[in-house]
Amino acid sequence: MKKLYVLALALALGLTVFAASEGPLSVTLLPNLPSPQKVGTIITLVPRLKNSTHATYVAQYSVSVDGGAFHMIRDFSQDMMFTWSPELYEHEARVRVTVRDNDTMKTASAELPFRIVSRIKDGRPVVTPTSHPLVALLSAPPCPVGSQFRVEFRRVGDSLSSHTSAEPCRAGRSSNVYVAGMRADTEYEMRPETMGGAIESGAWITFHTGLLDGRFPPVSFPTPRAGGASKSDPLLVTSVASDPFHNQATDLEGNVVWTMASEGFLTRILPGGRFLVLAAAANSQNDIKRWQAVRELDLLGNTLRETNASRVAEQLASRGIRSKCMKDGEQCVSGFHHEAIRSPNGHTLVMAGLERMFPDGAQGSKTPVDVMGDLVIDLDPDFQVAWVWNSFDHLDVNRKSLGDEKCKLGPGTDGCASVFLADTANGWLHSNALNYIPGSGDLLISIPEQDWVVKIDYKDGKGTGKVLWRLGLDGDFKAKSDDPYPWFSYQHDVGFDPPGSNRLIVFDDGERRKKKFPKSNNRGQVWELDEKTMTATLVVSADLGVYSPAVGSAQSLSGGGYSFQSGMINLPVVSTRETEVGADGKIVYAQQLDAAVAYRSFRVPDLYTPPSK
Repeated sequence: MKKLYVLALALALGLTVFAASEGPLSVTLLPNLPSPQKVGTIITLVPRLKNSTHATYVAQYSVSVDGGAFHMIRDFSQDMMFTWSPELYEHEARVRVTVRDNDTMKTASAELPFRIVSRIKDGRPVVTPTSHPLVALLSAPPCPVGSQFRVEFRRVGDSLSSHTSAEPCRAGRSSNVYVAGMRADTEYEMRPETMGGAIESGAWITFHTGLLDGRFPPVSFPTPRAGGASKSDPLLVTSVASDPFHNQATDLEGNVVWTMASEGFLTRILPGGRFLVLAAAANSQNDIKRWQAVRELDLLGNTLRETNASRVAEQLASRGIRSKCMKDGEQCVSGFHHEAIRSPNGHTLVMAGLERMFPDGAQGSKTPVDVMGDLVIDLDPDFQVAWVWNSFDHLDVNRKSLGDEKCKLGPGTDGCASVFLADTANGWLHSNALNYIPGSGDLLISIPEQDWVVKIDYKDGKGTGKVLWRLGLDGDFKAKSDDPYPWFSYQHDVGFDPPGSNRLIVFDDGERRKKKFPKSNNRGQVWELDEKTMTATLVVSADLGVYSPAVGSAQSLSGGGYSFQSGMINLPVVSTRETEVGADGKIVYAQQLDAAVAYRSFRVPDLYTPPSK
């Protein structure tokens, strides 16, 4: 009885239970709730080890649904306990945990069968509150196979509705969707819709949202929208980078309609109410947590897939890249930074810092110098390494940072990746954005410390990584503009927008331009590229009226015009501002989050539809 009490207490506290005795390592997987559980129930999983030592242990989790193949949901991590969010329909799952002793590399595995059952009773839809005060779970009876299911929702009394993304109907299984994009402490109504030609709607069900208990930056409107002016993409999702605030979504009146319920550095919005974030996690090699994990999250902030820098580095060892540098000349992964995107084939592309010591003479140094380069890592749908681009292999390391940026020893400062090899590293590239190019399957990389956007030969993971061209001052294109300083500098968030076009949109921080013209502001730029004649025509260069020395974002809007975000204005009292401009580059609207720093913002029609870029 005493042993059972100790085990129950450990589970309640989220602790991994170790039982030391002689014999091979073994593991049992324990859930905090028994099987079966209803759709939408979150399960905490804890591995119980037997015959363990004082070694460092890491755990990997994978799941099989209805007898299918196992798919990884968290790769080997020192975070042994896992909060599992099962698929949102009835199914039979098997959860597998593999625990590894990092000293001996010996492993032990266990599987846990678990059944997820329907919430539907008497054939009627039901709305269930979730752990998130602004997110509801609507469950409806099975709909015809070949049709699609979504939820229509609106504030009680409103005539305009929003919709969740469409989900396929599954034979004999209920339809379940997280409904998000609602104001706090407000009465809403929602109903299921089935689309199989005509739209069939169910009865309205009311739901009252909860209260928010977090801190949120005050909202102001430096440029209000003109009365009667049309609004497109009515939600603003902001990747807030300053404590104690949260990543959040507001409507264009400044009301908070969603906030990310878990910590993480939001990089991109994915279809269907999912998000890519960089997050803190234990690193078994370097003992630093900052930006060591890349995660895919749902609207509740639950982790759907995750890997970490240590695990990725293990897979790069055959390429001469290590998780921890032991001597001069080695290359080591220092953690993820700035960017993770999803490509159309389901792969995830993430940036990581790559640190390397160079001998005397490199980058003009009279002594050995630590240089921080970059990796672009292609992760397959199971977050395993499929392809990698190494900046040291494809760029001239002797062209040093234009701003002579320095990165300090420790867990990442001033946007740098973590530094391990010296007190100071040269911030050579500071890459901050990726953009996938449909058609060719290549990539754009924004390299602000070189004032370049480079196109690399990716070819959906089959390319050489060769730099195909460099856009920017002293690059491969000739600028066509009468502007005295047309080129961007220290730019952020670049991409072809719309995808597949020759129109490139970029946020121009303008660091080098401001040194030449001190009264300069940030600019939102649109370039038309002709890769045959290697000319770049500047078609929009909007003065945003404020200056942010770093961060920023850029996108086109579905109703015309553009959205640009200056994320660190008004130093030393920092704020972030999203500025909407028309096709002519004139400002038509601005929303400001006061006393907050933001890395990126996204104007979207809802929380289920990402921007096109």
